[in-house]
Amino acid sequence: MKNPSPGMRRALRQAQLYGHLLVRNDRLYYPGGNHPICSIQLAREMVRSGWMTKHDGEYEITPDGQLAAEGELSR
Repeated sequence: MKNPSPGMRRALRQAQLYGHLLVRNDRLYYPGGNHPICSIQLAREMVRSGWMTKHDGEYEITPDGQLAAEGELSR
């Protein structure tokens, strides 16, 4: 499994903190947030990597995503 980029790690940490991220205007936001965390394209890449899942327009972190956010992936 590859290591996440700094942008991915930031999005994963926000998902870890808030429990999920919301889609608005082709970007991901934390609940109640006004500033985008990342693009939909980056979120799709995280889903393909197995770090996030998408349910009803919300992206949620997976157990593998928790490890990636903390930088504990084996190299």
